[in-house]
Amino acid sequence: MLKVLVVGKYHSIIHWMENTVDAFIQSGCDTDYFAMNGDTIAQSLFFKLSGKIHGDNSLPICDSLARKLKRFQPDLIVFIVIAALRMPEKLFAISNELCPNAKKIAWIGDKLNAEESVFANYVDRIFCTDSAFIEDMRRFGFKTPTDYLPLAVNPEFFRPLSVARSNTMVYAANNSPERGKLVRRINKPVTLYGKGWSKLKDTPHVIHAYRLPYKKLPSIYAGCTAVLNIKNEKNVVHGLNQRSFESYGCMTPVLNDDMADMDRCFDVGKEILVYHSLEELDEYHDRLLGDKIFALSIGKAGYKRVLSEHTYRHRVATMLTVLDFNKSG
Repeated sequence: MLKVLVVGKYHSIIHWMENTVDAFIQSGCDTDYFAMNGDTIAQSLFFKLSGKIHGDNSLPICDSLARKLKRFQPDLIVFIVIAALRMPEKLFAISNELCPNAKKIAWIGDKLNAEESVFANYVDRIFCTDSAFIEDMRRFGFKTPTDYLPLAVNPEFFRPLSVARSNTMVYAANNSPERGKLVRRINKPVTLYGKGWSKLKDTPHVIHAYRLPYKKLPSIYAGCTAVLNIKNEKNVVHGLNQRSFESYGCMTPVLNDDMADMDRCFDVGKEILVYHSLEELDEYHDRLLGDKIFALSIGKAGYKRVLSEHTYRHRVATMLTVLDFNKSG
């Protein structure tokens, strides 16, 4: 049985590491994980305290990973790389030193600079959720083979629910400067969930200025008519974020901003709706909330697409195929 270790952030906003671990387990792999922010209160506090005392908590994190590697001895190590989780170069060096025969993958989810991308020298393959990140790797001079691999949905968690749908459009995301500028200009009411939205004044929107717990997202998505999606300009260039996939797990249509990678994932107009202007956003808002048959048709088409191509098990299958693990059995 293939032994896989997933390294990343425990309880990130999208539970990326946990969803990837689940997908490897479902694929028949002996799977474990290492949480760089700690997966227990005690370990998390230890990592944080070390950082405050020494100005850097990389040593205890690397020591903990080394113990995990010695004990588990994986055949494949998957590093989930996000900007909010600094992965020191030593982390990758230790992985190569202690598990020289293991294959290593980095799956990148945010914009990074050249210094943050040194992992490229230590892994066998890089996967990027955004095609622009592939260009970045080449621009930084890294030669590691790099492919596009978008985010996905865990259909065991995001699924159709037997709840009444309110006649609302929901946007569950933290505020950012560019998001805020657009939302301020939307004349149609949107139900907002996320940190920072309390800054909006004199708005038609319904504001819940807190981050929804991950476990509540499925019921929120399943209980509305449509989901609005706006990229976070801080970490996305061309790619789709998790909202483009997870909403469809609940069979709820998405009204998305225009992203260069969209055609790689969806049939625009049939499986997902894309706005190119504020006026077009308002028009789609009215049509989705005013025509339930239309909204349901988009939701069902998108649901079919994500289940057939965009689950975390599909992403894991791609990794295993690219690295020839499926062929070697």
